[in-house]
Amino acid sequence: MNPTPADAPSPAAFGAADGYLRAADEAGLLSLVDGLPVVAGEYVEPVTGELQCLVEHADPRLIARAPTLLDALFRRHRDCSSAVVRLPGPLPAPAELRPLLTYLEHTPARPPPTGAPTSFEITEAAAGDEEPIARWLTRAIDDAAADRGHTGGREGGAQAVRQLLTAPDRRSYLVRVPGTRAPVGHATILTDAYDDVSDTPFVELVDILVDDDALRRTATAALVAACARAAAERDAPLIGNVAHPLPRDGRDPAAAVVAALRRQGWTPTHRYRYAARP
Repeated sequence: MNPTPADAPSPAAFGAADGYLRAADEAGLLSLVDGLPVVAGEYVEPVTGELQCLVEHADPRLIARAPTLLDALFRRHRDCSSAVVRLPGPLPAPAELRPLLTYLEHTPARPPPTGAPTSFEITEAAAGDEEPIARWLTRAIDDAAADRGHTGGREGGAQAVRQLLTAPDRRSYLVRVPGTRAPVGHATILTDAYDDVSDTPFVELVDILVDDDALRRTATAALVAACARAAAERDAPLIGNVAHPLPRDGRDPAAAVVAALRRQGWTPTHRYRYAARP
């Protein structure tokens, strides 16, 4: 049976690489649950400060038995308030694991149209452009934390923004309207990102936002195209992610965003799912 679009693997597979379990074992992060491998460790979420049990790999048979996996994790990591479990893109997610982050690769079916008239221009950010980029990054981080119910101090978010702005591989692109001084949108990428689980270098689309309602659709497409060109220069996939808010009325508010991205040519690579300690 041919895979459906929902089940088709990403062109850049983000499953566990051959040497990953061996390296995790040498680092003391590999353990067994019912005889099946799990790579897990304690992790302080940098923005919220929450102590999580981060599972970068679990045997799919264990993920299907999520209550067994979670019980073992919370017994072994007694100070963790939650578990975050990585799932390969096509693997079904059990109900006990709620959406947290969905990673997608930019795989457009055809190149975007060129030569269409626009009322804006895309420029690469210069040294003096950090202020608006910092505001947009701060908004994205604060909004994502608030959507997960974290409304406390913002020092973690401010530190995350500083790290992004000073990262040597950061590149930002700005949307500018001729005749106006301030940019109306940005896309920020990290060109030397690396996924150690799958041994995959990639270009990470950290954030993209256009404040001008009338320009949002076309300017966003132009920003994505600029980021895709930067990834192509490095022969690396362009990967972005969607943060999932807490469920509302039992529904995932970000599911429609993921569906829209898929229609635009983005393909899921892997996901992180979340479970609070009972």
